[in-house]
Amino acid sequence: MPTSKVHPARSVVPAATASKSTKASAKKPAAAKAKTSNSPSAGKGLPRKARQPASLPKSDGDAGVQAYIASMEPWQAAIAKRVDALVVKHVPGVRKAVRWHSPFYGVEGQGWFLAFAAFQYHVKFSFFKGTSLKPVPPIGQFKDVRSLDVRESDKLDETQLATWIEQAASIPGWDGGSRHYGGSPLYDENMEKSGASQGQSAAELISNRIAELGDWRGETLSRMRKLIKEADPDVVEEWKWMGTPIWSHGGIICTGESYKNVVKLTFFKGASLKDPIRLFNSSLDGNARRAIDIHEGEEVDESAFKTLVRQAVALNSSGKSKPSKKAKS
Repeated sequence: MPTSKVHPARSVVPAATASKSTKASAKKPAAAKAKTSNSPSAGKGLPRKARQPASLPKSDGDAGVQAYIASMEPWQAAIAKRVDALVVKHVPGVRKAVRWHSPFYGVEGQGWFLAFAAFQYHVKFSFFKGTSLKPVPPIGQFKDVRSLDVRESDKLDETQLATWIEQAASIPGWDGGSRHYGGSPLYDENMEKSGASQGQSAAELISNRIAELGDWRGETLSRMRKLIKEADPDVVEEWKWMGTPIWSHGGIICTGESYKNVVKLTFFKGASLKDPIRLFNSSLDGNARRAIDIHEGEEVDESAFKTLVRQAVALNSSGKSKPSKKAKS
């Protein structure tokens, strides 16, 4: 892919129409395109300020789960409450806990069968034995785990969810302690510190994710990963939050998430970074985060992206709330 193209009016452009000229693309904002993999109607509307869920310590019982739900965005909390109520209704004596900063549900003596986590635009519900459910939930990141992503505009199918919950609770789940679950890497007690998960390094897990995608999203994520490493050779790769690639140096630089129609790179301190050519095109209303949404056929100005990475590293190192003046171009 060409690396010398510069598009001052727009930093993410369709590769099919890109040229060495400075003609601006007339594409609509990418944020309006983002859709859930479960619903074609999701992702519409303007970006919103996102509240980051509480990072809660390990605990047992309902209190921790409710504390997590209370820390979510109101629309996310409403969804989580409905699912929580379904679990209580259909699994008498359900075991609740907080593990790895997320709510977990299990059956005593059988292990965990369900967990969920809040992201900016969706809530992810993951069934640890998802491949054994009928029908199988739509999203797969690991060998046995299958998930459902629910966005604000999605209609929650409680009947289907209740069926999955009953099925999942009736079979052996994940015990939360073994190095591997069902032959696939999942969680590890040291994951938050080391970025490693159950015998594989974070770098290996990210490479696996890229290979599993196997399409333009994998190619895009691989390309952006290469640019991050070129911009900061000392970057640390991590794997957190139920399967999210993270790049850090003195703190998180950005995350790399892949959806059905977009690859999203979210800079945790993006609002404090200088972005003269407007590389950021998503999550623009937040006080801290900014994101770059890349759709199929689009390319990113490589020089500008590397500058953002270097600024983020400098900002993390300085501990200040404004971008460093030492960021390289």
